[in-house]
Amino acid sequence: MTTHNGAATIADSIASVLAQDMTDFELVIVDDASTDTTPALLRGQTDPRIVLVRNQTRQGIAGARNCGVAVCRAPFIAALDHDDLSAPSRLRLQADYLDAHPGTVLVGTAVRELKEGRLHRENKPPHTSPGHLRLLLHLDNPLGWSSVMLRSDALRRLDPPMRPEFDGADDLDLFHRLMPFGRIDRLDDVLTTYRWHKSNATHGISERMSRATVEIYLRVCAPWLGTDAHADALLLARHGCNREPIGDRKTLGRVHTLFKNIAEGLARQHPDERADIMHGLNGILWRVTRAAIRSGNPTLMRAPFPPLDGTLSLAIALARAGLRRLGVVTTKA
Repeated sequence: MTTHNGAATIADSIASVLAQDMTDFELVIVDDASTDTTPALLRGQTDPRIVLVRNQTRQGIAGARNCGVAVCRAPFIAALDHDDLSAPSRLRLQADYLDAHPGTVLVGTAVRELKEGRLHRENKPPHTSPGHLRLLLHLDNPLGWSSVMLRSDALRRLDPPMRPEFDGADDLDLFHRLMPFGRIDRLDDVLTTYRWHKSNATHGISERMSRATVEIYLRVCAPWLGTDAHADALLLARHGCNREPIGDRKTLGRVHTLFKNIAEGLARQHPDERADIMHGLNGILWRVTRAAIRSGNPTLMRAPFPPLDGTLSLAIALARAGLRRLGVVTTKA
């Protein structure tokens, strides 16, 4: 756990770790030069499983995470930000999964979001597979950092483990750098709660995060980008990872083609995962098309549609969204 001025939330985050039903762990907390009451709050923690690290100068998100990794001793390392929460069974279920799947290098969990006092399921697919996750890692970021557990020996093969030049997208960068060492999986159980608020670190570095995300896609999707690779990588960052709605048919068509090229390329590289990759592509194309139509441009109703693949309810919802923009369909308050 890393923190900078996290006094408002960190006590609850710590409590969620100390309440785990698996008790054989240590909680390494890196205070990244906090200037509020966080240092005093941390000094008041008495559980012997807590290890405190204090940075006298600010290291940033990735730098602070590296400081924590350097003192971790366990074979598995789990992450939790200072404003998020872990379900009581999280560590046990993820450790059991890694024990049972030696070819998996990292496992995340499904996440729910706590926003303005209400819980919401994350806007991610409820069910995943390794092939589906592989595709999502090239078109989106399917794993919340606070949900991941990974093998420490694999993490320490990277120098440095987290790269500060990718702050804000350092987790996505890490996931791709770990993929050569093993599989990335996700438990579909909701074991992590992400607390959304205006002071979340990623909300304050969105422009830098977008630049970092573009650089990542330029690297990992290079074989499938067009002649203007930077423009394609920007489309991936904006409409894949950041989920910005597409406002015109030409761009929607470009995004469809780009996503299909990446999916086909991954399927050729991993033929045993082809079915899962292509099924995942269908869901992603529906998502971007639906979001585009809901953005308010009725001409997008004539845009190319992905195949139904039996998802009739999505087709109905999509049609209703477009008709609503035209004033044909109304909804009750």
